[in-house]
Amino acid sequence: MQSKTGRSVSFGISLEPTWPIWEVVDLAMFSEKLGFSTVWVPDGGPAPPYSDCIVTLSAIASKTKSIRFGSAVLNFYTRNPAWIASSFLALSDLGFHNERPGSLLSMKRNKRNKKKRGEIKSSKRAKQRAILGIGVGAPYNVAKFGISSRIGLIDDLREAIEAIRDLWNGKEVSVRTDSFAIERVTLSRNATGMIPIHVGSGSPRGLKLAGEIADGVILTDRIPSDIEESMKYVILGMGFASRARKELEITNSVVVSVDEDGSKAKRAARTTCSYLVAWLDDSKAEAHGIDLATKKKISEFLERGEERSAEKLVDDKMVELLTASGKPEECAEKCREHLSHGIDQIAFCEPFGPDKRRAIELIAKRIIPKLLAR
Repeated sequence: MQSKTGRSVSFGISLEPTWPIWEVVDLAMFSEKLGFSTVWVPDGGPAPPYSDCIVTLSAIASKTKSIRFGSAVLNFYTRNPAWIASSFLALSDLGFHNERPGSLLSMKRNKRNKKKRGEIKSSKRAKQRAILGIGVGAPYNVAKFGISSRIGLIDDLREAIEAIRDLWNGKEVSVRTDSFAIERVTLSRNATGMIPIHVGSGSPRGLKLAGEIADGVILTDRIPSDIEESMKYVILGMGFASRARKELEITNSVVVSVDEDGSKAKRAARTTCSYLVAWLDDSKAEAHGIDLATKKKISEFLERGEERSAEKLVDDKMVELLTASGKPEECAEKCREHLSHGIDQIAFCEPFGPDKRRAIELIAKRIIPKLLAR
């Protein structure tokens, strides 16, 4: 199946770094086996029992062979862009040379031997697997680091992206912004191809910047019709830079909960859905018939860490609005709505279902084939 741009539609999976790392790696390997194109790892900052996007991506890169892996998304407040650039160079190399312990040494030896025999006429670069997803950071995330006031967000995001690309090109970088500083840092050029940068944003200015300078866009439009509004700003940015739509890969993350028992799947989605309700803009919530008093109570419960109380206030209408939940056929129909708005990739997000592994298998074998059949 192809998107409206002629690009092949792909499907990714988003795995939480707060889960036991052995479970995340196992699910990433399982997803690769099932044919998913990309595994995404969010960065929500410190959270129980632990949470580190880079460490989780490293583990995934070392145990997989072909699936792409990316952050969704890092920010330049809690991680300096120079550290981000350095980490992703290492991740890129790890993803490229991950076949077996000692494979890099073996490859070098084989290359030397072939050169001696005159067998090497040209070299073909391996496919770049790493993707840097970057944004300005959610307020609840950066607040964990004592950051309450921020200015110049999108301007600083542009500076961060430009600094990272310069570092990957071997340039010495010095830059000072309201958000970060880099003093005379140099990194060696990326040996395995430039790493694509995808911007995660929900603001008009952020989306326009993505259309102007990014390799991809990561959306979090839970309501399919909202994608149209986001795309307007992305297209504005592309127009400003005279870029073609095919130059950007646009991903939208979709919260999914699937099971052969549709009611069971919808119940499993309630905790995650409670957060989506709390984060929803009041005007949008009201427009879709969500009671604002109930929304406020859900937010208050979550702020106190009372997830069970919050999820009890989530009804089927909220689940239907903000997630793709139910039987495989129901989930496929909701995902089809997202694809109809011209995105290139759906990134399926937790909870996946009552049983994560079984749900991921259902997504691969029962939902994606229906989407590709159109």
